[in-house]
Amino acid sequence: MQLDASRTSTSRAGESLRILVADDFVLFRESLYSLFQEHKSLTIVGEAADGEAAIEMAFRLTPHVIIMDVKMPRISGVEATRKIKRFLPRVHVIGVSTRDDIFIKESMKAAGSSHFVTKDCAHILPDVISSITGWPVTNDHIFEGPLD
Repeated sequence: MQLDASRTSTSRAGESLRILVADDFVLFRESLYSLFQEHKSLTIVGEAADGEAAIEMAFRLTPHVIIMDVKMPRISGVEATRKIKRFLPRVHVIGVSTRDDIFIKESMKAAGSSHFVTKDCAHILPDVISSITGWPVTNDHIFEGPLD
């Protein structure tokens, strides 16, 4: 019996990075789903609409990365990040906000986030995820149109 190298547990080939998206704005969550759908190595395993749900889902789903909105109902993204990182220190949290504010960035950093991105720059999230996790994240979309 031959061993298929692409199926070994020591290889990241064929595996996907598990992502939890926590944001109260449904259209932003949908846009991230569309963005990540182009990358076979990224899989959204859950969506949370508030900080309390983000905490519960993080503990239940144990994602590799959490995209965390800073301002959410019930529990803020800052407080949710602090609680998650206390018990799941290996999870990478990327803070997101519509505002590019130094206080917001520093608050997320103090809570344990790995990075911060404004929502208008969300298109760079796959590159940020690759950078902070060390996992290769490539666009798997195949262009089938003319090259000129």
